[in-house]
Amino acid sequence: MYVLMPSQPIELQRVDAKQTSNARFSRPLMFVLLICLSSFYIWTLYLAAHPNVSLAYQTYYIDKKTQYWAKTNTDMLFPKAGVIVTSDKTPYLSRTGWAKEATKEGRVMLHSGGLFFNFAEFPKHPVKIQLLLSKSITEPVYLTLGDGNKIKLLPLEIEAIEAIIPVEAIDQRLPLQHWQIETPASLTVKQISIQELTS
Repeated sequence: MYVLMPSQPIELQRVDAKQTSNARFSRPLMFVLLICLSSFYIWTLYLAAHPNVSLAYQTYYIDKKTQYWAKTNTDMLFPKAGVIVTSDKTPYLSRTGWAKEATKEGRVMLHSGGLFFNFAEFPKHPVKIQLLLSKSITEPVYLTLGDGNKIKLLPLEIEAIEAIIPVEAIDQRLPLQHWQIETPASLTVKQISIQELTS
């Protein structure tokens, strides 16, 4: 009498049963892992598109608008004294138009340079902007406000120009004031002052 032997050895059947058992648990585990990684990357992409950072950080690092980061001035508030010295590493000057390095006479602005700032308290009266230059200029100088209003800066002294800006011309809805100084020549600016005229 002959005994029929199974076609596969018994050990192979045990290994197949183990592999089937592992596959039953590993597939759902891989699926859960894939869902978790996908969720993480979708959330990362959302945060990259909608960063929750300070205005100063966004202006310098993300939008690349200013030359220096206002690390301690996260809202980009213009100094209380109302004056910025351009030879300092001031976070209010735009990257475009202004020289990267300042000289003893001030900072060179070639044709067009911007200012980025916010008012601590929005002005109720006209605002005076004054540029103190290292030498006099004969070409016209204009100031363009964020919403497109253009104002001519007039000579005050030999090395100073200024303009009075009506408060209605300043758009208070903007999250950041952007004032652009434009001239066909180049200027070497020592300081910029912005002050509200209360009387």
